[in-house]
Amino acid sequence: MEANNTFKLVNELGKEITYVGLSVVENPENGQRYLIYTEAENAKETSGKQVDLYACMYSKENGRIVLDPITTEKEKTLIKTFIEKNIRVA
Repeated sequence: MEANNTFKLVNELGKEITYVGLSVVENPENGQRYLIYTEAENAKETSGKQVDLYACMYSKENGRIVLDPITTEKEKTLIKTFIEKNIRVA
């Protein structure tokens, strides 16, 4: 992730998309960290538009950031609860 919290991923169609990290959530039970993010274009919106939020497991290995899918319902519930309580739309 760059200094401005942006990173690029390639979608299933081969298109490179820029995303922006919004928050990192840590599971207090096991220390696992999760990244909540959205497309960078969505982050520029100020009001009046619903945006998609994404989440994944977030870790570092050998100095590189690794993103893995969230697989359990318990993890999905943790992220959903965090988003509902902490992420507000302007």
